[in-house]
Amino acid sequence: MTQPTTVAVQDVDFIQLLFVDTAGRLKSLEVPAERWDELIEGGWTLDGSVLLGHSEPGFSDLRLRPDPETFLRRPWDSPGGRRIGMVFCDVLKADGELFEAAPRTVLRKGVLALQERGMAPSFGVEAEFYLVRPTGGTMPGGTPADTSGYWDLAADEEADEVCRDISSALAGMGFKVSGHHHEVCAGQREIVFEHDTALRTADRFLLLKHTARVMARRRGMRAIFMPKPFPHLYGNALHVHASLHDGAHPLFADATAVDGLSPLFRQAIAGVLEHSPALTALGNPGVNSYKRLVPGSGTPVHRSWARHNRSTAFKVAGDPASPASLRLELRSPDPSANPYLLFTGILAAFADGIDRALKPADPCEEPADTLTPGELAARGIGQLPTEMSTALRALESDPVMVGSLGELTVRSFTTGCRAQWADSQRVITPWEFEQYAEQP
Repeated sequence: MTQPTTVAVQDVDFIQLLFVDTAGRLKSLEVPAERWDELIEGGWTLDGSVLLGHSEPGFSDLRLRPDPETFLRRPWDSPGGRRIGMVFCDVLKADGELFEAAPRTVLRKGVLALQERGMAPSFGVEAEFYLVRPTGGTMPGGTPADTSGYWDLAADEEADEVCRDISSALAGMGFKVSGHHHEVCAGQREIVFEHDTALRTADRFLLLKHTARVMARRRGMRAIFMPKPFPHLYGNALHVHASLHDGAHPLFADATAVDGLSPLFRQAIAGVLEHSPALTALGNPGVNSYKRLVPGSGTPVHRSWARHNRSTAFKVAGDPASPASLRLELRSPDPSANPYLLFTGILAAFADGIDRALKPADPCEEPADTLTPGELAARGIGQLPTEMSTALRALESDPVMVGSLGELTVRSFTTGCRAQWADSQRVITPWEFEQYAEQP
């Protein structure tokens, strides 16, 4: 994304001012393009409840200020043929300072803390989603758009065309799209784009979700990123890749080590393992998230890492022969995560592991689900939270996470999660009716 020129801004009719609430939802205010210069100077007043939720009423005097470096022209016009620009915004307080609980500000602070140590992070994401047809079938979300399997080449290309539409649109936004492929289950897809800075990757992840939904609707389908849309199919994961470098050299590689991993990388892995319960809350923030985090379901639920085992929650990815490719892959988060808060938590865990010179347990190269409780205990492998309440308590009681995210951010995030849970408890599901309606 490049700095907008006056000509570029004049080439659109309206501009969507984008910002993100603590739940990770992309929000927008749309203004006529001729107001651009005015907004750059003065911004737009924002009610803090839109950002934090209604439980925090004391932040009404905030302002949106566009971040010009993120400006882009949307590659598709509106249904009425209007040209639309998009720009991410920072959130300011009345004194002009950045608002500490705005997710982009939180991540900036987390990145700066690493940069002050001479380390710069890079992030990548792989977000799984389902393409479904809303009509037909008995499943509430619709019917998967195809019957293909993992990396299959299908003769029916309707769903492939949606992925091509998404890839082309993302390329038009400045993404470097690496490719797309079919995932394990019918209708399940994944689109991958190149790694970048933490902030750019977080911004682009949200644009990916929005773009996928728009392009799917244009072909009569829906793109569904919810963690567990179908009870009999695998859930959607958000695989997060994170690495550190010093500006010139990768910091996770060591050519003299037997496995090619540097002592600093091992300390960073240990930090993530140490704080993995709190990271579970950040990576899996919804009621539906915990329908996916079920032991034996194919989703990793143990606090273990591996070099080669793809069933573990934390995996070393990359090739030691290519030092810059070495990174940690977190496989338990899902696409409902707020990427700014999750990335901040990962960086805080890295820093804590490095500062304390923590040592990880030995890697677990076999599926942890196959080990007995005694074997797990002997190897120092615990379980990740599989209930929202447990994960939220872990986040609130983790001083490193709270210190990095900020108390206001954590309070807003956990309050919103608990409000979701309370709402879900008022819903009577078909399963409950079938189980209990005629119970004596």
